[in-house]
Amino acid sequence: MGELTTSSIPQWTYSHVRDRRAQTLLTRLRIGHTYFTQRYLLTRDPQPYREDCLVPLTVRHVLVDCPNLIELRHRFLYRCPGRDSGVFYIGQVLGPACLAAGHDVFKYLGGAGLLPNV
Repeated sequence: MGELTTSSIPQWTYSHVRDRRAQTLLTRLRIGHTYFTQRYLLTRDPQPYREDCLVPLTVRHVLVDCPNLIELRHRFLYRCPGRDSGVFYIGQVLGPACLAAGHDVFKYLGGAGLLPNV
């Protein structure tokens, strides 16, 4: 779980998201505790792997690293890349500047088929 820390994601002092459910989903993403990544701890199943990439399924992998979701990332998270063109950082994607622009992270997760499992 040590992948998301205060050094990688800025402190969330405010949010433009008014919906309580959306705030809960964003908080789960920010701390890395989502149903699709942590369900195996409750069910005693093996840790889930991304079928295409064969790496453990984590929030960081889905939002930033997965090579199979590049087109989706560029379509929905185009406001969020860091200084390097086309490179996404977890702190940018889940930071306040990106979330204020229309909550595209929800559209991205919906397009990836993961939104119901957050």
